[in-house]
Amino acid sequence: MSEVQIRIIEEFYGVSIILIRGIFLYYFIRLFIKKEVLNRVKRIVLSAVITIEALCLYSLPFPVKGLFTIISVLTIIAIFYFYDKKAMSHMLFVFFLWQNVYYVWHLINTAASNSITDMVIGSIDYSLEGAIEELWLRMFLLMMAQVIFMTVMVGLEFLLIKRICPEQYDMTWTEAVYLSIYSAVSYFISYMIVDVMVVPLQKEVFVLLDEKRSLRYTLPILAVLIFIGELSAIATWQRYRRLKEEDLLLQEQVQEQEFLRKKIEFTEKHHDQIRTLRHDMAGKLMILKSFIENNRYQDASDFLSEMDIELNASGVKYSTGNPVTDVVINEAATQAEKQGCTFECEFSYPEDKSISAMDMAIVLNNLLDNALEAVALLSEKERFIKLYGTSKDNFYLIKAENSYDGTVIRDKDSSIVSRKKEKTDNGQHGIGLKSVKNIAEKYLGGVKVETGNNTFIVTVMLQSKEK
Repeated sequence: MSEVQIRIIEEFYGVSIILIRGIFLYYFIRLFIKKEVLNRVKRIVLSAVITIEALCLYSLPFPVKGLFTIISVLTIIAIFYFYDKKAMSHMLFVFFLWQNVYYVWHLINTAASNSITDMVIGSIDYSLEGAIEELWLRMFLLMMAQVIFMTVMVGLEFLLIKRICPEQYDMTWTEAVYLSIYSAVSYFISYMIVDVMVVPLQKEVFVLLDEKRSLRYTLPILAVLIFIGELSAIATWQRYRRLKEEDLLLQEQVQEQEFLRKKIEFTEKHHDQIRTLRHDMAGKLMILKSFIENNRYQDASDFLSEMDIELNASGVKYSTGNPVTDVVINEAATQAEKQGCTFECEFSYPEDKSISAMDMAIVLNNLLDNALEAVALLSEKERFIKLYGTSKDNFYLIKAENSYDGTVIRDKDSSIVSRKKEKTDNGQHGIGLKSVKNIAEKYLGGVKVETGNNTFIVTVMLQSKEK
């Protein structure tokens, strides 16, 4: 093997490292980014674009240290700025994690290859014929071993990360910055080591790992500790998001219990009204009998008309076809009436859509609670709430409209939150629309929020489940 051949192999080695990294970038994106955000084709295209950038920079005849990271970050920002701003922080975290995984290998490989190279090359007897060819051959084998080592080690790192990330969650900017700290540490340490690894002096060359042999052991340990730190941060974040979802589920269960309590109270109240009505009816029938016996038919007719008005007044104002949703809507209508708020409702429970009455009640309760909270901040003449339910093919659309003061408060993850003080809702403000979104996703639907002209509109789409 000649020197020319080994130079070609060195170029092949560099290209191989870049291509393998590009393949792993695809898998890291698939691990963390939901397919609804980036499908398979888009993941491949994004990975290919970043890989091509790396190959172009590698082919340049001058050092471009650090330029790849800058260009790749700008590429991601540009793409997601126009495509999906909400996913930008998540994708940047994935990119820096992918970089971190590579630099962990790079630190270990730098220390290991230095020791192995000294041992392999130092064992050649240069006085023998063909010693130089043997040197080139061993260098080739070392480079191939490093490519295999990288593939195996980065693969193992990926599998460890995959194991602690069973679920895909959205990510805020705060979470992305927190999780990228270890990636930044490994990035800067790697570049610092590369800067001082080989330093040309006036009469000799300073080789860091030859002068400080202890670094051959401390560098791999440092790399492992950085990776363990990254794993710990990701595991903590996953646990936090899992607990947050469990808390949301608990709140839904609490709401279900609240509905049952309201239903019992509503039923008891209705029964009390019936008992009172029966008692009054006995006396009124005696009066009616007296009118008829005395041939006072006009008085009897007028009296019956008054009785009809009273009977209508004691009934339920809105009947949806389901007792659970009846309770929610009539309770909201009562609260709206007390606030002097106009309340309109055109809603019927969709029996044919296989949608749970309890899930439907949770959606309605959250939408109406938020609406009642919003209109309370306005003057009585500006207050209105409208609720509609519409069937369309295999879908059921719920639309809630209400007036509001034009102010919308958002959480760190851009979700809309309640304006109640924490002391009044036990710190659970903002859980309403998240709960609605969770139920909508359960029925393969979604939630759309519109604001404008001081009108707040929430549209919830629910899809029938297979029976």
